[in-house]
Amino acid sequence: MVRVIQIRLGFSNAFLLLGDRPILVDTGSPGEAEHIRRALAQHGVALGDLALILHTHAHVDHAGTTRALKGLSGAPVAIHARDAELLRRGQNGVIKPFGLLGHFVKAFVVKPYAGVEADIVIEGEMELAPYGVNARVLPTPGHTDGSISVVTEASEAIIGDVIMGGFTNGAFGADEPGYHFFVNDLEAVHASLRKLVALAPARLYVGHGGPLPLEKVRARFAQILSQSL
Repeated sequence: MVRVIQIRLGFSNAFLLLGDRPILVDTGSPGEAEHIRRALAQHGVALGDLALILHTHAHVDHAGTTRALKGLSGAPVAIHARDAELLRRGQNGVIKPFGLLGHFVKAFVVKPYAGVEADIVIEGEMELAPYGVNARVLPTPGHTDGSISVVTEASEAIIGDVIMGGFTNGAFGADEPGYHFFVNDLEAVHASLRKLVALAPARLYVGHGGPLPLEKVRARFAQILSQSL
């Protein structure tokens, strides 16, 4: 059975998927390699054990330490095709703040980072079984064009920044779902959220705060979810 381990970082979350082999999902902001190394070690995983470094998307707080971790681990790097060039260049692309707080966060958080060439470019859905984890990757665009989610055999979902939980990376109201600070395509976010909730994951792990219970996501976005896919 796949286990999802949430690694709380300075501004975002990374995730360790434990199956026959371990997969790291997202790498946080620049300079967080040692934090991630220690977190993996607590679960008996060395950087060299990683079968894959997978990204939910290419923003600095989710891919900022990837180049460093790839150098330390030798693990292949994977990202969706529509975010692959951003990862290669270490750029965030289009950032559309959602609300006043989004403008504040953008000014202080969004910066270039050390880019890296992806070894695996995901075009659609992708099975992670070849990398030791019974889970699949689903495209869930809206936050970025190339945003993806991971759904495990245990019906848990890592959904990146489709939505988020609480404020200040979950220090307050971690399990209260809401829109992310940045939304590039609101209709696409809604479509991705409907797609995910239709799979009825027991928990939704998000890039900030969380995890979110399914019932709270259904209640918060009831009107959106009532619309057809």
